[in-house]
Amino acid sequence: MAFFTLKLKSQALASTTTVRLYYPCDLPAEVGNEVKGVITLLHGYTNDGDDWVNMSAALRYAADNGLALIIPDAANSFYMDMAAGPAYYTWLTQEMPALLNKMVKLPQEREKNAICGLSMGGYGALLLGLNHPDRYFACASFSGAVDLAMMLEAAPYNALVRASFGPVLGPDLVLPEDRNLYRLAERVSQLPAEQQPRILCTAGRQDIEPYYIYNQNLLFKHHAESLPLDYHYMEWDGVHEWNFWDRSLVHAIDLFFNPGYAAKKLGDWSAT
Repeated sequence: MAFFTLKLKSQALASTTTVRLYYPCDLPAEVGNEVKGVITLLHGYTNDGDDWVNMSAALRYAADNGLALIIPDAANSFYMDMAAGPAYYTWLTQEMPALLNKMVKLPQEREKNAICGLSMGGYGALLLGLNHPDRYFACASFSGAVDLAMMLEAAPYNALVRASFGPVLGPDLVLPEDRNLYRLAERVSQLPAEQQPRILCTAGRQDIEPYYIYNQNLLFKHHAESLPLDYHYMEWDGVHEWNFWDRSLVHAIDLFFNPGYAAKKLGDWSAT
């Protein structure tokens, strides 16, 4: 394997930022020598991309399947161009891909690129995946904040919501239509089936307080399933933590790249 921590100068961010890159260059014989795909992994609120490396088995799962990983930092931006902060959406969708393409030979085909994220990054993965179905054939949200409008309803009496979203959306806390996952899902549903991204959302049944992540996902599920989308939903007992997100990544790899992989991992975990 090869693992790089890249420090890249961004014009959009007006600063240097970190991107981690895993490249599977010593694959086992049964996997083969060709890189079969790329997953961009997005981190959660108050954290950074190191969490995917330190808290999950993402690199091992990628090696099992011949996948490269791109793991960028995006601060607490919700993967948007912030009203009072850096332009992370522009960085992630324009500048970062262009810089990486100059430095590293990664598969560029749509059918080999997926994006996944947890919590805030779950929102970000659907935001980027639904806005750029020409770039990503699949996107996945693990315990994602998929209904920001629901969260913003608490702003008048919740100082934490105001503090979190004020720098992102501005003092009026207005969510633009092109940042509303409900509207993006409707727009994508109008595309021909072969141009739509495959969508996976996972949520833990006990992931309630303080942001009602489970409830958000149930509401989004109801809307997504009313549309002609390639939408998949999974839930099981769990809260907002890494055991849940690690398992969710396995299911995403199973759905997007290697059917049967989740069952194989389940067999590994339950071996006597």
